[in-house]
Amino acid sequence: MELSSQEQVARQMVCLPLDGLTSLVQVEDMVEALAPFVGLFKVGKESFTRFGPQVVARVQSAGGGVFLDLKYHDIPNTVQGAARAATELGVEIFNVHASGGSAMMAAARHGVEEAAPGAGKAPKVIAVTVLTSINQATLNTECGVPGALEDQVLHLSLLAQSAGLDGIVCSAADLHALKGKLDPGFLFVTPGIKGTTTPAGKDQKRVLSPGGAVAAGSSLLVVGRAITGAPDRRVAALEVLRDIAKVL
Repeated sequence: MELSSQEQVARQMVCLPLDGLTSLVQVEDMVEALAPFVGLFKVGKESFTRFGPQVVARVQSAGGGVFLDLKYHDIPNTVQGAARAATELGVEIFNVHASGGSAMMAAARHGVEEAAPGAGKAPKVIAVTVLTSINQATLNTECGVPGALEDQVLHLSLLAQSAGLDGIVCSAADLHALKGKLDPGFLFVTPGIKGTTTPAGKDQKRVLSPGGAVAAGSSLLVVGRAITGAPDRRVAALEVLRDIAKVL
């Protein structure tokens, strides 16, 4: 399946989570099968807990870049050390929780700066705002955060920007509330993406289509079950690229 020039651009905007895999062989097979359609692979808590740093090395050796999705949320000193370690792994992106506060986020940036000279490159650091599994009612009643969900996303986005981070994680459905309020080049990484004919996970409450997310301003789309749950993953991935290409 040869990609058009616009589909090649779209490929760089797609990140595939490596969830639900029980062996490193499965990880390598997934990366090799989908690397022609996917720009990055997300190593999250499940894969990293099961396989450790070795999973990052396996993805890289199979030709994939890594978004390390461990959502660091701890005291600043601990997060600074974790950021150093993530940088030494050679990942392209890793994330923290914006709700950890500006000092914690700044510590993550310092950890990258400490390790980057020896690692050879500095990963992008992004902050999770409000999880895509959380809706307005959950935010207000269970999390105890008053006000509109979009206002909380904006507040945490501005906090991340002031701490020197490179971008945020949010729902693409939240992006309308952020337009024109953050610096040019700020990254918007958006999970909760459904396929053109396949759904996002049932636990995702604020979802958009691939093309809809890019049109709304997404920089990088995290597309999981819409691809991995499809009968033919390569076909599903190509459909995602074609949907993005329509709005480029």
